[in-house]
Amino acid sequence: MTQFDQLLRRGLMDANLAQYERTLQTADAAEMDFSLGYLQERMRLLADPWGWMRRRELAGSRRRGRLNWRVIALVAALLLLSACAYAVATGQFSQWFPWVGADPKAPEVSEEVLSRTGTVIEQSQTVDGATATLNAAVWDGGTLRLSLVVKAPNIPKEVTKGTSLYTEECSITLPEEDWREYLRKDEEAHGEGLSKELLEKSIQNFLDMGQAGYWNRVNVLNFPLVSREKDTLTFEAWMSFKDYLKQPEITLHLENIATYEDGKGDKVIWQDGKRTGPGPKDVILKGPMEFTFQLENILPAAKYTGDVKVTAEDVPLRFTGFEVGAFEMKADYDLLAQMNPVRVTRPEGAPPAAAPDPDKLSEESVRKVLRGIIKGLWTKDGVYVDLSQWGGSLSLITSEDGTANGSLGVTYPYPIDPAGVAAVDLNGTRVELGSLKPAAEQAAPAPAAAGAKP
Repeated sequence: MTQFDQLLRRGLMDANLAQYERTLQTADAAEMDFSLGYLQERMRLLADPWGWMRRRELAGSRRRGRLNWRVIALVAALLLLSACAYAVATGQFSQWFPWVGADPKAPEVSEEVLSRTGTVIEQSQTVDGATATLNAAVWDGGTLRLSLVVKAPNIPKEVTKGTSLYTEECSITLPEEDWREYLRKDEEAHGEGLSKELLEKSIQNFLDMGQAGYWNRVNVLNFPLVSREKDTLTFEAWMSFKDYLKQPEITLHLENIATYEDGKGDKVIWQDGKRTGPGPKDVILKGPMEFTFQLENILPAAKYTGDVKVTAEDVPLRFTGFEVGAFEMKADYDLLAQMNPVRVTRPEGAPPAAAPDPDKLSEESVRKVLRGIIKGLWTKDGVYVDLSQWGGSLSLITSEDGTANGSLGVTYPYPIDPAGVAAVDLNGTRVELGSLKPAAEQAAPAPAAAGAKP
């Protein structure tokens, strides 16, 4: 965002706060009542301001001749001002995605960051008395999250927050050509070191599986139930979804959201093209229903590369990369010491495993350090965000010689603008991100030497 854009946005926000101070103070007691037509027109404007102006100009020229651009700009500015005030007062995306949290000291900032990853959908369908409403999507270029609400009669009493439900027949799809492009880019990104022949073979295996098989068995759509209120269930549907496509069109397919069959577990397993595990018991939403929408916004992660050495509890580590997203931070690392091989169950009759070397690190001690090494972060305005109590992902890859590397991640208590993060706290060591190299700069190809052949 340019400096002018930042100043303009700040000016608009200050004007809203001055104009709607009383409204904001009473926002919890009363909700603004805008017409459906106004809300729809406002969302069209915010999604594509210049396109909105062009459509209005074309419609006006057909009726009365060419519209005055100054009038159009004034109407757009007034709509934008009222939309900003409404968003600040109600926290539209924060209401749809409450589980991602909000900064208690500045909830409007969390809403602003969340909305910059968001797409308003607001589509509803009803089948056999059950209504599903897809509110919105947020996408940070790595994970796609959907806010889904299901209102249905006769939901079993035992279904509460956190209950595992049968959703294996729900999935997403892309237009066929988009899926093929996504699949190829994903395999190329994960196939580093593979020969061209092996890469093409892997891609063909997934193509043979088909799009339904790929999304249902490889990149699974998860449906955690985050809340229940009487006959209404709220889900955070999410899946890994990389930013290989620009503003992709997605179709969400819903069918047979239900409880699991008794005594057969709560997980369906696919192996060798065959499915095993429980099926649906009490069906909450039968379907089928399909919601098609286009992802509009993305707030990409800020990525850095470097060589940062940190020792924690006698475990020496080197961090080689940081990925600062809107919802979580990830870091790549190398272990700078040897680790005892991971102990596995040995087959009967095999020689006993070697005793652990006391001079080498144990897997348990390394994992313990890694889980707590990212203590927090500092924003550019001096705020420290404590991350020590928040979980995340951890991978630890070991080799036969005892060396190890991997990646770890930690989630935030609320959305944070990646561009606003100044430094990372690694076990008490402040790592300035500005002193590292942006990953895009690292990945840029070097210029060819004079006389070199392409």
